[in-house]
Amino acid sequence: MKNLIHIGRSKSARASAVLFVVTGLIACGVAEHPHDTQPLAVNNDFAPLGGTGMLPQAGGVATGGVVSAAGTATSAGQGGVITTAGGGANGGGAGVPSAGGASTAGGPPSGITINLGGVEVPKEKAIAFIHVGHSNMAGRATKPAASRPFHFTETNPHAYMYHVGSMPALAIEPKTAGDSAAAGPGTALVKEAAMMAPNYYFISLGYGQPSAYCSQFIPSGLYYNQLIAAAKSIKGRVTFGGIFIYLGITERHGSDADRTGFANCINTLVTAIRNDVGEPNLPAVMNDYEVEGTGEFVVGGAVANAIRPQIAMCPTVVKTFALVSAQGLGMQDDHHFNLDGHRTWVQRALMTFKQNGWAPWAP
Repeated sequence: MKNLIHIGRSKSARASAVLFVVTGLIACGVAEHPHDTQPLAVNNDFAPLGGTGMLPQAGGVATGGVVSAAGTATSAGQGGVITTAGGGANGGGAGVPSAGGASTAGGPPSGITINLGGVEVPKEKAIAFIHVGHSNMAGRATKPAASRPFHFTETNPHAYMYHVGSMPALAIEPKTAGDSAAAGPGTALVKEAAMMAPNYYFISLGYGQPSAYCSQFIPSGLYYNQLIAAAKSIKGRVTFGGIFIYLGITERHGSDADRTGFANCINTLVTAIRNDVGEPNLPAVMNDYEVEGTGEFVVGGAVANAIRPQIAMCPTVVKTFALVSAQGLGMQDDHHFNLDGHRTWVQRALMTFKQNGWAPWAP
């Protein structure tokens, strides 16, 4: 909150301002996470705010998100697609035409735009995906060779990535979520979405950390500030479209409590992200167990037996949430997806969004 106080004020004025802000927060029942906050426009990553709309206050972003009631999860068995613990959505979105001429259903336009590649894109047409996870998310995929152009060299003019400290850029691997030489799902995610909905723009907000497990990603853990930084910086300029998670298999690096408490941990992580972007019903998906894993990761082995039941519980604990099958995905090694595996998983994840009514941008 210190950014709301002018540096030139006297100590007494600053103290009064702080007391006013804190009192106001308590009166409204608002509680912030105990991590560093990052207000809008603290860097030079964006062009001046386009349009005539005013920036929303922190926590007050209105983006036409998804509203759904908690329901009952169902499973399709080994590697099968798991349906959500609460589906359904309203139309959401505001009626701002995109560069392609389409418009979303809903209330009046915000008037806010974000500059992507020289195009002033209405906030309602700029869909940001938050994706986070272990080394599979950071990226380990390098093959098959025939699939490399899609991930490493070919770009889509409606598919972007953003990291704090640089302007949004066309999405390309290995740059979406942290690795230096291989691909994760980030580029495929925004490119596949752009092909699905060519009148919209999509932005990857990715963060991967090799070998990390869920409790290291939540606000009290090691990596939450890093994974949420881009989303907090771009908040107010985009419409958040969803959360995509790769976790589960790395819980073997944690304690018994990390494994038995996995579903609750995922709920804590998803809830924290939703709170920080101001979207309490933002849809989220996660990979089901990597059933194509071999060696120590094989189905029926100790690693799988310890975590698969906990993964299966997640849709019953987390609202507006689904698991996406990893069955039949191409593998880079004994537990990482290859380029085709990432792309297939992303296609399944986006179809899950569409089937559950979580993608008002999808035709």
